[in-house]
Amino acid sequence: MAISAASAGWILASASPRRRELLSALGIHCRIDPSTAPEPPLRLGESPRAYAVRAARAKAVEAARKHRAGLIIAADTIVVAEDRILGKPCDEQDARGMLRRLSGRWHDVITGLCLLDCRTRRSRSACAISRVRFRRLSRSELSWYLATGEYHDKAGAYAIQGYASLFIDRIEGCYFNVVGFPISTFYRLCLTMGIDLKSGRRTV
Repeated sequence: MAISAASAGWILASASPRRRELLSALGIHCRIDPSTAPEPPLRLGESPRAYAVRAARAKAVEAARKHRAGLIIAADTIVVAEDRILGKPCDEQDARGMLRRLSGRWHDVITGLCLLDCRTRRSRSACAISRVRFRRLSRSELSWYLATGEYHDKAGAYAIQGYASLFIDRIEGCYFNVVGFPISTFYRLCLTMGIDLKSGRRTV
């Protein structure tokens, strides 16, 4: 007998309002319980793609320790420029350095996703990769953008859905991935867990 996916309860292991809004637009209303798992260090020889997936899994596992039932949604988004992972800037100077590195160049945005069933401990993970090109920023544009404060708590020091959209002239791949939550990848993960978002029912 099919069980309503909504009855299991969705738990978003993130404080990101962008992820919450995107899920809400799909009719998925989550309990917000941000993971407190620290960002793991990069392993020797580990690819950015593998790192993003591992970080998402760590968040899901940490969040699941507090729940006996429910479906954990965990995500980790990183920006990769010239083979260097750019996380969230620690201050304005750090953000300035990141944006200078992105200016006039292509970079990759990678989001690792993990779904974890708290009852069975079964999980599935995947990642999405999008390519983004910044046009070259002038000094005044860079200073103006930093003054907006939008870079705070943003991987790569920018938000594509905000003021930074003025500087991005090309995207290859999923736009929502650059926002921080690749919807189509999430949908495919749900199917592997027996959850059909179109019907709202869980099939296994």
